[in-house]
Order: sequence, then C-alpha cells, then structure tokens
Amino acid sequence: MRPEAPADFDAGLPRPAVLCTVVKVTGSAPRGPGARMCVTQADFLGTLGGGELERLVIEAARAMLADPKAGPLLRELVLCKETGQCCGGRVEVFLQPLKRRRTVHLFGGGHVGRAAAEVLAGTPLEVVVVDPRPEWTAGLPPGVRAAAVDPLEYARSRSWGPLDAVCIWTFSHDLDLALVRHLLPQPVGWLGLIGSEHKAKVFQARLLGGGGAPEGGWEEAWGERMHCPIGLPLRSKNPKVIAVAAAAELLQDWGAFEEEG
Repeated sequence: MRPEAPADFDAGLPRPAVLCTVVKVTGSAPRGPGARMCVTQADFLGTLGGGELERLVIEAARAMLADPKAGPLLRELVLCKETGQCCGGRVEVFLQPLKRRRTVHLFGGGHVGRAAAEVLAGTPLEVVVVDPRPEWTAGLPPGVRAAAVDPLEYARSRSWGPLDAVCIWTFSHDLDLALVRHLLPQPVGWLGLIGSEHKAKVFQARLLGGGGAPEGGWEEAWGERMHCPIGLPLRSKNPKVIAVAAAAELLQDWGAFEEEG
C-alpha cells in the first residue's frame, strides 16, 4: 500500500471499507485536518501519520467492518504517553463505513463489452470488464475496472451474491457455456447471455446433456434466472445498440439503487 493517498483519492476506493478522515486537531499532531485513510479488512490506503494513532484507528475501522450494523463514528484520540506518542495534541477522526456497491461483471471486452462499459460508466454501479487479453481491457472509461485474467478462473474465485450482476459475451461459445454452467447455480442478482433464441436452445440442450444440474434442474434454473437473448428487444446487431439494450434491461430488472456514500 502507498503510504500517501493519491490526488484522486476518492476515485475507485475499495469496498467494503471505512474512510477515516481527520476533522479536527487541537495542539500538535502528525497530520492536519483533511488527512484521510481508507481501511479494508486486509489493507489500507493513505495515512493519518502512522504510529499508535494510526493503529488505533485501523483497529476501530476493522471492528466496524465486522459489524454490519455499524454506522458513522466520530472518535477523539489524545496523543499522550498512553498512546505511545508525545505530540500532546488531540485528534478527532471521522470513521465512515463505505458499503459495497452493486457490481456488474462484464465477461468479454469485445465491441459489445466495451460499449456496455461506456454505457454503465458513471452510474452508481461498479463495473468490471473481465477479459484475458490485455489489449481489450486497456483504455476503459474512468471508473471501470479491468480484470485481464482467465474469465473462468475469475468466476470460480469469487463468492457470488445478490449484489452481483453478470453479462456474458466472450470471444468463445465454449467459454460462454462454461461460464453459464458455473454461474447459473450461483445466487447472482442478474445473469444475461448474448445470443439468439437458437443459441439459447443449444445451450440448454448442452447443459441437460452435461450432468451436474443444480437443485431443481437446469431447465428450472434457466427459466428463473437467465436472460437470453440479453437486452430489450431493439432488433439491432450494432454493438452500441446491443450494449444499450442490455444495460437498459439490467437496470430495469436489477439496478434499482439508492445513492450511497
């Protein structure tokens, strides 16, 4: 972790996390008002000046992360012998929990995937483009994260839940099918697959013939969870139009959200 926060500190902060901000200093202290640090369970970004002050704040922040009901907290710390610092000042630190945002995982950074990233960039959703080809994840819109890794490994490495949406449009039908086979039984909030009605029927037949069905069977899981063909029926093969149609359906069905800090 960098000890100093970058100039664009607020851009792309990890979540869930606690944002710790020095709001008031009385007397002498390592950092002045406005110093910030973002704390996760495993790491931190930025600094409040180090030492016991910082350790106590990190400890308090991680206790908040472990408590789903924790709310914002203003904490005062005295820099004295008991804290191992001799500044003698008082520091007030505001600890603000940053809840995890809904995240859209775009499997495939081709023309439709990149167009969808452009459409969804700037919304309150986190957007991740997953594609093993670095050249297809370069130059994405600001705020969109790139995961230049194997899509199937990415899918298998995550714990999926209702705050996750998935759009599948990779460069390979076999990879699309493998992703569907893994993700369809997962409790994702929304799952879409690019393709025609014919592709949907072919995939369902291949799932039925491959075994390993989830509880209720592949037919039930597909009928309840899968959006294929993906997107509102705009009847266009233009990548931008397909991306807009997919984003509109996703936001309409799943993307109801409240503005959060």
